Amino acid sequence: MLDTSSFDSFLHSLNLTRNDVTDRTGRGMMSLVPMPLFDLALRLGLGQFIIDTEQNRSIAKNMGVPPQMLSAAARQMRSRPMWREAWEGLAASTMNEIDPSIARGDRSTASEQIQLAIILLGLAYGGDGDYIHTTMRERQRVSPVFQKLYRQLRGVNDEIVQPMEVTHARGTTLGLLHLPKSGTPPFPALLALHPMAGDKDHFDFSLGAFRDAGYATFTIDMPAHGESFNGARVQADDEVIFAKVLEALAATPKIDPNRLGVIGGSFGAFFALRTAAFSPLVKVCVAYSSPFDVGHGLPDAVRGIQDHFAWVVGAKSFEESLEKAKPFHLKDVIEKIKCPICLVHGTRDHICDFTVPYEIARRANAPLDIFPLVGADHEASAPSTLHVARPGVEWLRKNL
Repeated sequence: MLDTSSFDSFLHSLNLTRNDVTDRTGRGMMSLVPMPLFDLALRLGLGQFIIDTEQNRSIAKNMGVPPQMLSAAARQMRSRPMWREAWEGLAASTMNEIDPSIARGDRSTASEQIQLAIILLGLAYGGDGDYIHTTMRERQRVSPVFQKLYRQLRGVNDEIVQPMEVTHARGTTLGLLHLPKSGTPPFPALLALHPMAGDKDHFDFSLGAFRDAGYATFTIDMPAHGESFNGARVQADDEVIFAKVLEALAATPKIDPNRLGVIGGSFGAFFALRTAAFSPLVKVCVAYSSPFDVGHGLPDAVRGIQDHFAWVVGAKSFEESLEKAKPFHLKDVIEKIKCPICLVHGTRDHICDFTVPYEIARRANAPLDIFPLVGADHEASAPSTLHVARPGVEWLRKNL
């Protein structure tokens, strides 16, 4: 049973200690090494020793990256800008093998190659958000390559995907309804909300294990993301949008309107929890790597998070970001959630530290289960590998 009388008691009830977890934001996965020393090590060809670490190998494993590729990329780097070059090179080698695999009818191999290429390109345009960071506008430039890979993956796997538009008071939301390939409709369904700087297509890619378990997924582009990149900015109460999207999902053929849930990763998990508090259609909520109080954590966040947040809320300065961030918290909603809640959280998360599940647990009135991913960082916000997805999938089987 969870003990929320104190943070230490909470950790003890999860068989954890303070040494096992992060308890504040801002510790980048590589920035424990001072930046001048980091840059010097890269120039001297010593990148492998500061990038190919046990912690980063754990992150790579959780993302589905073969460990030898982390070593190969680290050996190539002589400067921070070469991060993207190294990972794009590995992605290009993988992509060159896709068409020959498809031509000889080897769909299984082609599927694996496409998935790996997506992950490698994600790493190329990701980084730790601190020493190595890509702006959202820069990420948009590679969007056509990602879109081609997503189309190829759906084609070789015979996926059942239906684009959908939902019109509401704040505009139009674009989404992808992705049905399981087995089972009999009507299907239970999950409204899926992607992390900040993500989009509906990548989060759809991340949720294969949930569809394999029999759940339809409806991923959408949040405001200022994906196909809505240049549209309306994110607002702290955008759960009003997602509640309308749930209504449209409930009215969709082949979907069971009485078995609807919401799942999210990181910023999307934040809104999944807010949506669960707002919409009576939500029967369960699964939150991967959620923040609790964006405004409180923003001053100490890595620069990638600061830059991304400024873009999605339309802030022109850091001071404006801080002001706009103030209402982005869960303090006023957690107690209103009535449906069962599942929190999956990396114990070493440097973006949304492990005090978040504690803050949620000590306020929640609804049934709550917490699954610590020991050693995982913020990569857990995209449950694309079975290891990361399993806790959420198994919990859903019991609750939806």
